[in-house]
Amino acid sequence: MESDRLTRVPARQALSDFIRQCRERTSPESLGLPQGRRRRTRGLRREEVSALAGVGLTWYTWFEQGRDIAVSDDFLHRLARGLRLDRAEREHLFALAGRETFADGTESAELPQSLVRMINALDQVAYIMNSSWDVLAYNEAASILFEDFALPRPNMLRIVFFSDHYRQKIQDWQFAARLVLLKARHDYLTGGKSSILESVLNEVLQTIPEAMEWWDDSEVLRVGDMDITLRDTQGRWRSYRLNILFSEDRPGLRIAFYDEQVAAE
Repeated sequence: MESDRLTRVPARQALSDFIRQCRERTSPESLGLPQGRRRRTRGLRREEVSALAGVGLTWYTWFEQGRDIAVSDDFLHRLARGLRLDRAEREHLFALAGRETFADGTESAELPQSLVRMINALDQVAYIMNSSWDVLAYNEAASILFEDFALPRPNMLRIVFFSDHYRQKIQDWQFAARLVLLKARHDYLTGGKSSILESVLNEVLQTIPEAMEWWDDSEVLRVGDMDITLRDTQGRWRSYRLNILFSEDRPGLRIAFYDEQVAAE
């Protein structure tokens, strides 16, 4: 591959951009800080963030500018607390700072049979995938809704971005595809930069024109629940709440099941 789309932005520049965006979106009032003199910039001042993180202004300024300085986990935790980052954003911060806190996405080939029995007992659409978004097992309802599961080694990212069946089935492909890409980006950055996931994401970025813009989006999302509307085999629109559960013993495994809501108009 001639270029790696996933690393085209230097790591320190990506970290600098992310921190600045978080600082500028945080209001002093939300942290109980006084308004003070008239502000020329949005959000917090650098001196306010440095105080929240317990470091000197010059040192913090160098950090936000992306200079080559060493940072500790303690500093990153204090910075995350000061900026009120949610879990996805904290994981994103640590990943950009080179602290890969999750496994590399490599999963044991042996799938717990208790999980397989669980999804097979459900009437709802349900499947199990790993952190590389490979679909490892699925129940009968899922095989009916997603024809592509019958293909060898189905991968949910490939289905979302490259399957004609999926595009014809989903009511708002652009909306869903953007969310999926941001969640997969989070998996990649915080999960040890799996070579398997990297290969799929590079293919998406090289093939789907909109994906390049979505990849640079400042919004940070982790895998989790979402609402989705799909067309059933009779051509009727069905609204679902897509729920994601994680295995305690195998955090890389995700159990997805679709709880049908009131049918869309």
